[in-house]
Parts: sequence; C-alpha cells; structure tokens
Amino acid sequence: MQGNGFKIFAVAAFVLLSLYYLFPTLQNYLNQRELAAMSEAEREAYQNEHYDDLQASRERALKLGLDLQGGMHVSLEVGMDALIAELAEGRRDEVFDRALAEAREQSRTSRESFVDLFVANVERLQPGTRLSRYFRAPDDGITARSENADVIAYLNAEADDALNRAVEIIRQRVDRFGVSEPSIQKQGNSRIVVELPGVDEPERVRDLLKGTARLEFRLMAEPSELQAAALRVYQHFEGEGTDADTSAVELDPTQPDTTAAQADTSAAPAADASAAGGADTAATDLQELFSEGDSDAADGGGARFTEIFRLYQTADQPIFGAVAVRDTAAVQAYLRRPEVRQMIPRGIELLYTSDPMSQNEDGQPVYFLLGVRERAELTGDVLTDARVNFDPFTNEPKVSLTMNAQGAQRWSQLTGANVGKHVAIVLDDVVYSFPVINERIPGGRTEISGNMTRDEVEDIVTVLKSGALPAPVNIVEERTVGPSLGAASIRAGTISMLVGLLAVLIFMVFWYRTAGLVADLALLLNILFIFGILAAFGAVLTLPGIAGIVLTIGMAVDANVLIFERIREELSTGKTLKAAIEGGYAKALSAIADGNITTFFVGVILYSFGVGPIQGFAVTLMAGILASLFSAIVITRLVFDWLIAGRRTSIAIG
Repeated sequence: MQGNGFKIFAVAAFVLLSLYYLFPTLQNYLNQRELAAMSEAEREAYQNEHYDDLQASRERALKLGLDLQGGMHVSLEVGMDALIAELAEGRRDEVFDRALAEAREQSRTSRESFVDLFVANVERLQPGTRLSRYFRAPDDGITARSENADVIAYLNAEADDALNRAVEIIRQRVDRFGVSEPSIQKQGNSRIVVELPGVDEPERVRDLLKGTARLEFRLMAEPSELQAAALRVYQHFEGEGTDADTSAVELDPTQPDTTAAQADTSAAPAADASAAGGADTAATDLQELFSEGDSDAADGGGARFTEIFRLYQTADQPIFGAVAVRDTAAVQAYLRRPEVRQMIPRGIELLYTSDPMSQNEDGQPVYFLLGVRERAELTGDVLTDARVNFDPFTNEPKVSLTMNAQGAQRWSQLTGANVGKHVAIVLDDVVYSFPVINERIPGGRTEISGNMTRDEVEDIVTVLKSGALPAPVNIVEERTVGPSLGAASIRAGTISMLVGLLAVLIFMVFWYRTAGLVADLALLLNILFIFGILAAFGAVLTLPGIAGIVLTIGMAVDANVLIFERIREELSTGKTLKAAIEGGYAKALSAIADGNITTFFVGVILYSFGVGPIQGFAVTLMAGILASLFSAIVITRLVFDWLIAGRRTSIAIG
C-alpha cells in the first residue's frame, strides 16, 4: 500500500463529498414524508416555523425533471399587436386599427410574422401608404421620409428584440422563483415554451409569467368631480328604463389602505385568492377581466348597468363605484361607450383595485373602480432595488422600494406638491394602493404593504427586479404533469436500474470470482459518485437521465472486464499475481481511455445541441463516464494492492 496515500485520500474525499452533496436530498425526502403525515393546520404551522430550513434543503436537494416530479409545460405568446401599437406612439388612425385587428386574427392560424401580416393588411386597406406616417424612431434612423422597407426592417428588429428580452425576463423571474433547471426556449416568431419541473402552485406561476410588471405612480381624480361623473353615468343608464336599486355603497371602515398615514408606508394589498369568496380568478389575473370584454359583455351580457354597478358616494375618496368580480367585463363594456367616455373627466382612467374590498349578497367579491390620472408621474424604470421587508410591530411582509437619484428627486417633488391628495400605486393596470400623501418624502424610498402573504410579496419583488416585459404575454397552451405520472416514471426507472445493477453484480461475481467482488464494490461507489456529481452541479435527474445511469452501469464494468482479461493473459505467461495485476492495468489503460473519451465527446455533443430530455441523458452519461473511470482504475487497484500486501485472501480472477 506504500505510495497509495494520495489515492486513498482522493477516494475518501470523493466519497465524503458525494455524501455531503446528497445529504440535503435525504433530508428533503424525510421532511416531505414528515409533512405528508401531518394535518393541514399542522403542516402550515410547521412550514411557517421552519420555512428557511425547509427551503434550504429543498433548494440543495437533487432535482427531478418534469417527467419525474411533475410540473408545468406552458406556451406563451408575446403580444406583438400591443408592441406595434406602442411603437406607433399615438399616430394611429382607422386604417392602422383595422390592419392591426385583422393581423391579430390572422396570426392565430398563419406562420408568417406578425409584422408581415400587419404590413400586408395596411397595403391592402390603403395601397401606397407610407409606414413612416405611423412609426418614427430618429435614434434608429426612422423618420417621416423613411422608405417602407426601412420601417419594416425596424419593426422586425423591434419584434425580435422584444421576444429575446421577454425570454430573458421570464428566465430571471423563474430563477428568482426558485424553479431548478427550467427549460425556456423560443418557438417561431412570437412564442416562448417554458417547462417548470416541480411546480405545485400553477396559479402563482401563471401570474408570475404573464405579469408585465409595469409599475406606475399616478395622481388621482378629485373625489367630488369623479363622483359627480359617476352619478351622471348612473343616471344616463337609469334613464334606459331600469328599476334597479340606486342605493350607494357605504365605505367599509375596516379597509386601512384608502387612508394610509404615510405615502412611504402605503398599503398595497396583493390579491389573495382565498379571500375572494369563491371567485373564479385570482386578483392578479383581474387586469385581463378588467380590460377585456367578450362578445356577450358588449351589451352588458344581458344585465343592465344599474343592476351590476353600485355608486360609491364619499366626500374624500376617489372612488367611482363598486363592481362584483363577475360583472367587471360587462361594466367595462358599458364604460367604453363614446357617450359615457365624454361624461368622465378628461385625462382620467378608471382602474380596479387589486384586492376585493367587500362581498355582495351572493358572496361575490366586490372591487372598487377608481379614478386615476392617465399620465404616470413615476414608473418602475426609476427603481434600483425591491426587496421583502417585515413590519417591526405586526411582522407582516411588505415590499420595500428604492429609487435612483432622478426618481428620488421626482418622488420628493411629487409628494411635496400634493400633500393631502391621493397617489395610486399601479402595477399592470391594477391599483394596489391609493394612500393619502401627508408630507414630503425625501430619499426615494417607499413601501407596498397590506394584506399580503410572504409568497405574494416575493412574487411582486421578483417581477419588479426582473424588469417590465416589452409587451404583454398570453398563455396559449398549458399542460400539467401530475405527480402520479411522475411517481410511476420514478418507479419504472428505479426498477430498471436495480434490475440492471443486480444482473451486472451477479454476473461479475459468477465470472470473475474475487475480482468480480472488487468490481462490484467499485460499481456501487460509482453510482454514489454519479448522484453526488449531479447534486453538486445542480443538475436535474430526468427519465432519460435514469436511462443514462442504466447504460453507465453496463459501461462501468466494461473497464474492469478489459483489466481482468489482461491480468489473465499476464498470469498465463507465468508472472506472479502482483506483476500480472500491474501489467494488466498498464496494458488495458489505453483501450479504456479510448473507449470512454470518445463516448464522453458524444455526450458533450448531445448536451450542446440537444434540448430537454436529450440534455438530461447527456449529463448522466458524462457524469457516469468520469465516475466509472475513477472507480475502475483507481478504486479497484487500491483494493487489489491492499489484498496482495496483507495476503488477506487468495485472489481469483475467474
């Protein structure tokens, strides 16, 4: 054993490192079993008490792929129509809007890019139109004299950039959310395919992916002027012949958000689906419901305006009215009518609150409709940091925002010039809070707090730190792989691996006797090393990855077979056992290296150009090759040297 000190140290170090990196996996497994045995109340209390420890073990545990532990497969489509409309910057006309609407319909079945569809529709509706009448970008060389070809190239470049930025922002959000090894890929001209293994909160992830994260600070309408307009609108529809109840909703004194003491501690209750009183959608999804109406909603869905809208007459709150969640689309359809828009104060936009303020007699959550100025005083672009904080007195989670120098100066001016007025904190066209400004706030700091869980606060921080999406994204396809299917895959993969391992172990002992036992020991350590490598590098174990391990089990003993056959040849020439072992290892080394290195290169190629399952197979294959080389060449030689040096047993090579 002399001269083997470094080898012994290396083997011991690799064994200990593998156990170290696999320990969180065992810990996470035991935690999940313990949680599964608890009642729901006990589980929630335990998770709150040991949140950090559970999260740490979960993050460091060996990750399973979508096919093993379940998860979500989501196809997102970037709203190129919204991007084109935004690039026009208010220079739209009837031809532009018709071309945009027709391109939107055509894009559902066509494989052409949205830009090409839009341009073709403009040319068809008004031949000879210069696209530069709609689009100007002096920094990109697009002026009123630009040719259509230049404008089309500019639009295509903007569309490609929007798709690339959307992919990067979604990747940042998913990474901050804590999903390990997600697959995020572009598909075609406007789609993004996202695979999220291990996700057990599909609603939360769905909202995280779709939120555009457009944060705005806006001043609000004068309460008296706004409520006078609301009364005019109500009376306008009341004149259509309804006998509906015209009573006003009373202010709920239990809601602190409308009378926040300081703007820098402004309450912004995030949506809580559990508080929705049976609502079909979470509040973070409500911007879709608030802004879009279906065909049935165009005329109120059969319900009269005065039946689904309630006045909210107060002296000091910029509240236009109150609407139940199921009626928001219908109310929006009514409010989009031209004659109604003329009754609303100029420059004022009506937006809903993020959190229901009460419930109606049917148990439906009721949301306030607020009057907010269209112009944003500040946007999320001025933010330099967003983080989770806790109220020192109530321990409630809140979002702490920090602005850059320009934002801090503007925030100080805004709060100083509007003391006593309301300011709305708007995220993705939904009002999260509308506190009263009591004094000038220097320093560029403010907070979003309220009735939010820790997860909801973390999600807001995630989308704000990742940045705003360049265009809205919509989910066009969603599939959820259930845990039962994943459990069946794990069982099948485990059985195949154990059967293969057992067959190889038995064969090696039967054919090579004592040397076969040595090879079996090296094979077991080899499997430990493979899982340790996967855990150390944060790789994901997939079903193809298990197939790679099964393949590696067979390949691992291939090196031992070559060595043992060479030892046999050396023994047949009359050499001593020690000399035969040395000669066998020396002569087999080149063949072992050639076979494993070429296979390793194949794994590199598969990983570089493959996607998803192919990469999972390649990772386990490469890890298995490295581990098998080490175990076959180093570990078995150490055992042979130990047996020979101490003459502990006779060594049979078969």
